[in-house]
Amino acid sequence: MDQAQIDLARQNSLRSSRLVEYAWAVTVLALSGWLYFWTVTSGATPLTSRLQPDDMYNRLSDAFLAGQLSFIEAPNPKLADLDDPYDPAQNAGLSHFHDVTYYKGKYYLYFGAAPAVLLLAPWKALTGTYLGENLAAAIFAWIGAAISMALVLVLRRRHFPALSGWVGGLCLFATAFANFTLPMLRRPVFYELAIASAFAFAMASLLCVALAIESGERRRVWLFLAGLFYGLTLASRPSYLFGAVVLAAPFIPTWKAYRANLSVDWKPVIQDAKALLIPLLLLIGLVLLYNALRFGNPLEFGTSYMLAGMHPQRDALVSVGFIPTNAWFYLLAPAQLSVFFPFVQVIHIPWFTLPTGYTGEEDMFGILPNMPFFWMALLIIPIWREARIARSSELRNFATGALALIALNALVLFRLNGASNRYFLDLLPALLVMACVGVFWMEQAIETKIARLAARILWIGALAVTVAFNIIVSILHNELYRVSNPASYGKMAHDFNHASAWLGATSAEKVGPLRLRLKFPSDKFGTLEPLVVTGLSFRADFIYLYYTDQYSIQVGFEHTSYGGDITKPPIDIDYNAEHSLEIDMGSLYPPFEHPYFDRMSPAEVTQMKRTLRVVLDGQEILAGTYDFYDSSPGDVTVGRNTVSDAFGRHFTGQIVEVSRLPVKRSK
Repeated sequence: MDQAQIDLARQNSLRSSRLVEYAWAVTVLALSGWLYFWTVTSGATPLTSRLQPDDMYNRLSDAFLAGQLSFIEAPNPKLADLDDPYDPAQNAGLSHFHDVTYYKGKYYLYFGAAPAVLLLAPWKALTGTYLGENLAAAIFAWIGAAISMALVLVLRRRHFPALSGWVGGLCLFATAFANFTLPMLRRPVFYELAIASAFAFAMASLLCVALAIESGERRRVWLFLAGLFYGLTLASRPSYLFGAVVLAAPFIPTWKAYRANLSVDWKPVIQDAKALLIPLLLLIGLVLLYNALRFGNPLEFGTSYMLAGMHPQRDALVSVGFIPTNAWFYLLAPAQLSVFFPFVQVIHIPWFTLPTGYTGEEDMFGILPNMPFFWMALLIIPIWREARIARSSELRNFATGALALIALNALVLFRLNGASNRYFLDLLPALLVMACVGVFWMEQAIETKIARLAARILWIGALAVTVAFNIIVSILHNELYRVSNPASYGKMAHDFNHASAWLGATSAEKVGPLRLRLKFPSDKFGTLEPLVVTGLSFRADFIYLYYTDQYSIQVGFEHTSYGGDITKPPIDIDYNAEHSLEIDMGSLYPPFEHPYFDRMSPAEVTQMKRTLRVVLDGQEILAGTYDFYDSSPGDVTVGRNTVSDAFGRHFTGQIVEVSRLPVKRSK
């Protein structure tokens, strides 16, 4: 085969690879558009053109269209009569909205105005109806995913042109479904809309940075657009401010030349800087003017005047002392597993004490143990020394900028007084691009068939787990899908829960009432101890003991966050004798939707799942109808409390025997 034939074969291969990638791109765009739309309309936020009670961005749009910066609705005048209207103890029940700014008798939105200016207000002006925040969030998220895909394609074709199209195609799939967009869209209100808008514009800026890094006649066009889009990012979410360092990536070669005392032609550099900075500074100036017109201070975004369940001027909203705690939640906290659908549950309450002023976490899951595809980002390390990568200096410069964006955004988030899974969208999309680059490098660098096969099993498996985790957490998120769509959730859970039956999770040894033979401790009077704990973390149910005195005991039930009951009056007990205790509670059975209940009537299932009954030495001492959290058999503990400090950590008496009683089922 002569050189011409070799070149022709190479061209045909590249053309075929691109066609495969295009097919993947079209498929992923269509699938993600449908799934994003389904997600935002299948939770607690219906598709509607009416103004919703918690729709802050459309209220801001109404204000802009009316020629003002504050909401049209007037606050409760009683707020102005308070000694301190920002004190939660004083303003409880007086504000129409949660998490808004109250300043000089008016309501403002302290979240970035870009979504209202660019989408919601124009929609209202053109149609006379409201575009729901949920649909607006889905639109911005879909645009962000599409731009992420374009960025991955640009990097793959510039720096890894020989790779197979399906490799790039799978990475396109990752950019849409592995970036935590789906969980974020499960409850899309004004928080999520601001985040989705910033995601779209940040990825657009990152794409333009990648295109501007290589010199060419369009370099300044890409620099101008990079500055423009990053300005819109800041107008959506000002917390990206420090991440603006990514815009310096195209200037790294100039900086290196200057540091090496090489001759630099500063004229084109200055023109490049102008192209970048003019739109960026113009938009930053507009944001500062917006602040000044509202609060008389260009640096005040409204967070000093929040009505958000905490005192914005007294309580610590940010602190370096929160960094270790947030690092645990964002990076390291493992999900807990269940044999029942959706198979993943909330993380453990951390073993360490939360710092003073830290408000807690909302459905957090650490990146590293739960989403293994992001480990592929470590594979980009060789690009700082690998000579085989084409145009490696440009790729290194881009990676340096992208990693700086991720790191500085993480630093901002880690200093906040709470963690939330919706903030993942500030970090994961850019990190996902780096993971895709890591896959591309590995695919190009590995030469032997066996090693390449092993590597592909590794990264494809990691991608599958990460995407599945994103989907599962979206379904799990605050049980919004289960509550809003009980029929469809029930069918889905019923089908998937056959797996737990096949694995023996509903055998007689793992389901049904507990019988305990035990001796109570005789030296713990006046203290609480756990006896049976079911569930996980803040979704747990407790049977606990209170040793009233040397002659009596009380047995109590607690459904976390909702309370429970305790035996009254105390029960006479012989501390020196062995006792029998039977416990029947709804969490000792599979979830409502499980095929375990297929031959039972709905009334029988409800009775079984909502009944509490405690029998001591043949005498019923506690009974009632309660709600219970679902619990996997592996999360039923006797004599230990592994989920919290409530009621103590250990039963200090003697447990002689634990067994299951037969379940009474209708034929």
